[in-house]
Amino acid sequence: MKPLSSDTASLTERVFEQIRAAIRSGELAPGSLHSVADIAAKLGVSRTPVREALLQFAANGMVKFERSRGVRILELSIKDIEEIYSLRLLLEAPSAYRAATRMGDRDRAEFKKAFAGMRKATDAGDELLFQKHDLAFHETIVRAAGNDRVVTVVANTRGQMHALGLSTTKTRTLGDILAVHEKIYDAVIAGNAEAASEAVQDHLIGTLTMMAKQSLPPEDDESYEPPVTRLKIVPDH
Repeated sequence: MKPLSSDTASLTERVFEQIRAAIRSGELAPGSLHSVADIAAKLGVSRTPVREALLQFAANGMVKFERSRGVRILELSIKDIEEIYSLRLLLEAPSAYRAATRMGDRDRAEFKKAFAGMRKATDAGDELLFQKHDLAFHETIVRAAGNDRVVTVVANTRGQMHALGLSTTKTRTLGDILAVHEKIYDAVIAGNAEAASEAVQDHLIGTLTMMAKQSLPPEDDESYEPPVTRLKIVPDH
């Protein structure tokens, strides 16, 4: 980890991103134990923003504080990935179905803005900017479906994904990911509820499969089948 420079983001946000990058690169390896003071010294900051960032990771199951010892980096398992995407499938596919026919003018404008932002980020090759607009894209769909509790649960789940650093850009480009989202976008904008639900399911099942294969040894990845069942959404009456 390198010392932090000045930035427009808050100090805790920048510490969070640095720690996440170190976990993803293996610099902070799964199973390893670190003190808050050591991490703070490497980043050239006080302990407070480091502890605040680590508490976010702990809430999302990425690290564990051990009394009088420090913080341990936890390993992300295939089961973790499967649970996250299974939950997203159960919540977001019905939401997309309803959003396609219920999306109001304000959400529609936000939805179009989010997709335009994803396209712009793709052209710029900016993965972080793409993720920001991707988050808004999915949030708008869920919000437009009209269930506030689902909005909260999905936001927490996507927060966990962000903390875990889950990404498929190792095996596909931002253009590939944009193309998958374009199918969702077109279906929602056209008011095609069934197509919107199917496109979301294609997206989530496909992403789960890619992420699982990234984590499996080569001899196992070809035979992997995601433990999820496609949903048939029943129209509201």
